[in-house]
Amino acid sequence: MSPSRYLTAPKISLLLLVKLYCTSGFPSSAVVPVLSFILSHTFPTTPSAARTSRVVEQHDVMLSSRAFRDLLQDQKGNIPGSTLLDDVLKHMWEMNSIDRLFGLFSDLAVLLDPSKAEQTEKEKIEYIQLSPTSPLGAFVRRARLEFARLPFDDIVRLWCAFVAYRAPTALWTKRLTASPLLHVDHVVAKMGLSPQDNLFHGAYAHLLEGESISDSFSVDDLERLFEFQLDKLQRLGCRVPEEMKAPLRNILESCDTVPRQAHLVLFFDAWKSGDYSSAFDNLHRYFDHAMQARERIHYQYALLHMAILQADFGCFGEAIAAINETVATARENQDIHCLNFSLNWLNHMSKAYPKQMKRAGYIGMLGSEKEGLAFLKAKARETRTYNLLSATLLNEAKLRLLSGDSVSRALELLYQSSHLNFHENVGNHGSHLLFRSALCSRLGNRNLSKMNCQLLLDCYQDACPLDERIRALGRRSFLALQKCRYDDALRLLGPAESFTHRSLKHHQYIYFCTGMAKSKRAIRHKDWMACDALLPCLQPDPSTDPELAFLVSELRIDSLVARGLYLQAWEAVEKLSMELKDEGADIMQHISLLITKADICRRLGCPERGFSVVLRAASVAFKAHLNTCLYSAVGLLANILNSNGDFEAAMRLLSAIIPKSLENGDVHATGTLYSYLSDAYMGLAEVKEAQSPASLRLRAIRVSRAELYIDRARECFHKAEDVGAECEQLMKKAIIARLRGDEELAEEWAHNHNRVWDMGMERVASSNTKGSG
Repeated sequence: MSPSRYLTAPKISLLLLVKLYCTSGFPSSAVVPVLSFILSHTFPTTPSAARTSRVVEQHDVMLSSRAFRDLLQDQKGNIPGSTLLDDVLKHMWEMNSIDRLFGLFSDLAVLLDPSKAEQTEKEKIEYIQLSPTSPLGAFVRRARLEFARLPFDDIVRLWCAFVAYRAPTALWTKRLTASPLLHVDHVVAKMGLSPQDNLFHGAYAHLLEGESISDSFSVDDLERLFEFQLDKLQRLGCRVPEEMKAPLRNILESCDTVPRQAHLVLFFDAWKSGDYSSAFDNLHRYFDHAMQARERIHYQYALLHMAILQADFGCFGEAIAAINETVATARENQDIHCLNFSLNWLNHMSKAYPKQMKRAGYIGMLGSEKEGLAFLKAKARETRTYNLLSATLLNEAKLRLLSGDSVSRALELLYQSSHLNFHENVGNHGSHLLFRSALCSRLGNRNLSKMNCQLLLDCYQDACPLDERIRALGRRSFLALQKCRYDDALRLLGPAESFTHRSLKHHQYIYFCTGMAKSKRAIRHKDWMACDALLPCLQPDPSTDPELAFLVSELRIDSLVARGLYLQAWEAVEKLSMELKDEGADIMQHISLLITKADICRRLGCPERGFSVVLRAASVAFKAHLNTCLYSAVGLLANILNSNGDFEAAMRLLSAIIPKSLENGDVHATGTLYSYLSDAYMGLAEVKEAQSPASLRLRAIRVSRAELYIDRARECFHKAEDVGAECEQLMKKAIIARLRGDEELAEEWAHNHNRVWDMGMERVASSNTKGSG
């Protein structure tokens, strides 16, 4: 049977509670809890574009009798020694026939219209009169209207549902001593009927057969239930839990007409699972419902979801057509919130996928990105859409950071957005913590970057979208990878598999992160067989995150450089530079490519050509406060100065930058700087000076310091598991021993070099054997 439109057994109990509140009066301490309880289950907070809504929980939809007990058993009643629970149970069990159900709604009419009261002055009872426009008055008025519309058969079913709903409360009162079935109807008791009689069976068959789902839910309850599911799916970006799928399926099967929100619930679940065929099918059903029911207000939201789905599928041309139709429909319906959200999403897409959007024919609806953000800020302030204003301020801070603008201005915008979140209760914590993590990482404070990710996962995990949680895990993994902790990087990605195995997009993200960690280790181990197997599997598609696609391309270039294929690496860098130039990418990516170009020039024996390139990279990194890039650029600049014989300047640069690099925690970058510093000291030791005791003593000191920094570099490379760089430091030790004339020590260092190399190759061979096995 189809569920009723509005009235259910829990709502009958709420009406009894309203009647008791208006006629009997409650103690002052119980007024606020009781009214809050009634209103929270009759008028749930409607979604607002300005503030995050309070969506009712799942157990609120099916209001159980235990909820009444938990509320009322601690509240004092009107009679000394009793509780409000006793008073409510007394009224519930006094309804001992279907005629008393009709009487309840007749009594409620008096609360709205005192002229309907048929009482003498002696029988006059003081009660609280409800205004028809008040929340309680609107609830009572709608309940009476829906009851008047019900046919008699539905009223009988409603009465049987109330009897079954009330049955567990018999254990909470001493009024019933026999079976509750014999006390549900005083007419049954007077006639002496038993459950085996045909007349009893005809009247209370529903009670004997058990309560059905349709008796538990009304159409209003179902809409609230699906709105709750939609809020979770949209806000958290997850799928419907497995334990909820079967109850929802049973509910839909019991309904003659499927609620409008059910199509969107099925759409989101299919979309997140990667089942695009089912997603399109359910979205088209939502379209059909919006058009057939003439609910034009929902049409633009269906178009908006269509655009997002098309973009996720990689069809940017269709996505642009759908979003243009969304904007036109939102303007026609004067839906400012949908219009602003559509423009914000369009601005995001033009920034995230500029190449694909231009190829699809998008020329820019809001002008430049700065103009678009200024327009969105103005519209958000005008309409008081605080969540959009907070997101726009955060996007402007990201734009400042990516373009190399003032970091202080980016921090100012970040704190403005955080202030807005706090005062207007905007739940945008995940985006803020991720941005702060990225900002701290660029400033060279990776410990603080890690703490922001950990804060998101520990404190805001339940309130943040699944995509933000996945990115926090990925960022933590990248931070561990930059510290050359490969096992920790892979271990940190492990918890993501528990909630990403059912989402295709998130599974692909974790797959890329895992592949990058393994490829980075393979490059450091000189395991070219593993690199050839892993790197082709990391080929990004057009819908891949641009930041992740750049990291994969950078990893391929590192592999070519490590193999000594410098010409191919140079061509790959030039190609990637042209793509980033067309897209207007992150300035940090441009600086990374400049450093790679200078490093290739140095390796090819043309350090002078790379001098101007790395000097420009260091200058831009210094102005933009990109400290991680600055350390690498200054180290490479010092190496080029060593090649030109300017050892004093190289030593001064490296001595200034190494303490900062140690704070950053990048073991491999620190080892490289130590290696460059040892070269500078060896260069200073080879400077021809007068053969005086002081000069000889100074040369010995410089050689000793060079050996000290070689040992430190070797320790760093050993932690980074870079076999080639570690062997290079051992060879330097052997050369220094030979220059001193200690052939025995030189042979020992050469033997250590061969031993470390052989151990590295054995480790590679054993890992390949395990992988093939």
